[in-house]
Amino acid sequence: MRRDTISRTVDKPAGELSDKEVISMILEMIGRVAGTFIGYGKLLSGTIASLSPRVVADAINDNPDFVSEMIEQIDPAVIVGALDGNPQVLVDFLNEIDPASIAEAVNMSPDFMMKMIDALSPEVVAEIISDTPGFIMGLTRSLDPEVLAMVVNENPEFVARLTEKISPGVIADIANQNAALITDLLQRIDPKVIAAGVNSSSGWLVEVVNEIDPKVLAETLNAMSDWTSRLLREVDPAAIAGSLDEFTTFIEKVIDCMEPDTLITVINRLARNRVLQQISMEVAYSVPMRRKFLEGQVLMTGATRLDPSRKPSSKNARILPENI
Repeated sequence: MRRDTISRTVDKPAGELSDKEVISMILEMIGRVAGTFIGYGKLLSGTIASLSPRVVADAINDNPDFVSEMIEQIDPAVIVGALDGNPQVLVDFLNEIDPASIAEAVNMSPDFMMKMIDALSPEVVAEIISDTPGFIMGLTRSLDPEVLAMVVNENPEFVARLTEKISPGVIADIANQNAALITDLLQRIDPKVIAAGVNSSSGWLVEVVNEIDPKVLAETLNAMSDWTSRLLREVDPAAIAGSLDEFTTFIEKVIDCMEPDTLITVINRLARNRVLQQISMEVAYSVPMRRKFLEGQVLMTGATRLDPSRKPSSKNARILPENI
């Protein structure tokens, strides 16, 4: 295509067009004729692969509004067809593009994102996320939590398959550096969706938890105790029971950082749902002055703040005799 034939959207002679202006006009024309590209993914893929990521990125960074307008005209299936077979092309582009420009476009076009997710392969998305951590970090900070939550809530199966493919370290880095955003996002996500991912990927969850700062997780749980309680009711205990030993130390650190009221809320909700009422704790207690132990059971019916004046004064631990 000759430069003197595509200058109708720029108010200057064709010979004076810069590379960025040419790229912008090519992208605009792709958007206008997107319907004709359906079924020609190889053609579009070849076109994208031949463009300079730096030049295209500069054009997008300088024209964030244009990206939103273009997205409204392109069928997501066209982009998916062009990238599914060559995700490295998108990786090269994303490493050059300002995440805020893409986030602004996504926030204004959630329907486009929904259709894109429906057509994308989780394996391709996972590869792109793992290869562009800097972009993903910036994108996460700029995305509207409500839009992102909508995508997650309406694509639970995709999310479950995607989590198995993404590096746990990438997810942990995002959580550690965006605690407030994660809290806001989780409050908008259906706990059943998160539970489904946990139930199907308990091993992956262990790796993520081992990378997350316990204080960050504790702050999140403290801010959303009701959501946490609903999540616990949906998670399959068998899915995580076998993994508990691997992050017992982490759980201890999280509990140390949590507010007592948060734990009290969780325990009381479980008690009202008759979970704790089905469990009794076997105890052996000493009888003063008689040097013997009696066996008994304790039923947990709830939890309250401990009265400091009634706190046991003894800090001595003893090993019970084997014949009690």
